[in-house]
Amino acid sequence: MIKALMAGVAFMLAALPGAAAAQEGEKLDCVALSVPGDTKEAIGEAMAGGGDEASREALFKQLASIADACVARHGVTAEQKGPYFDYNLARVSREWLANDIAKLGLSPAVADKALDFGPIGANPDLSTGMTEEQIMEIVQAYVEAGVDIDKVDGAVWEKVGAYAAATSIYWNKRKLLAP
Repeated sequence: MIKALMAGVAFMLAALPGAAAAQEGEKLDCVALSVPGDTKEAIGEAMAGGGDEASREALFKQLASIADACVARHGVTAEQKGPYFDYNLARVSREWLANDIAKLGLSPAVADKALDFGPIGANPDLSTGMTEEQIMEIVQAYVEAGVDIDKVDGAVWEKVGAYAAATSIYWNKRKLLAP
């Protein structure tokens, strides 16, 4: 009987990290899964410089409303509310920009690798802009990937830059939200 009880407790303890990770995933996914597709596209375009100030403000208010519902549902703390909104704005933008860049013939993974973005990457803070060195690292990475950079339109490079900025915010805010 004691062995069965100990085995049951061991099984429950082993399942706890997975259950916590699932709850964490639900919290992090809540906003992105709740934003309608057309709104995601509008947010992505706005983050790449599209639209006017009034339309961007309306989009951010819509996203804030969705984020507030997720904050309440998942018990996001008052200290995490700002990073949670920033993470989700960056996530929605990043996902849209990644798809758009890929449609334009550039792999976002090249920019990720060039600036060491990822769960265990350096994730440089680009919230105040990119340095000339970082821009050159991205361009050089695309050259090494076989891209004829002279044939890439300036608007595409702006989207790559917006993608890099969103990715920086995404990873750095995600770290702040980790348990």
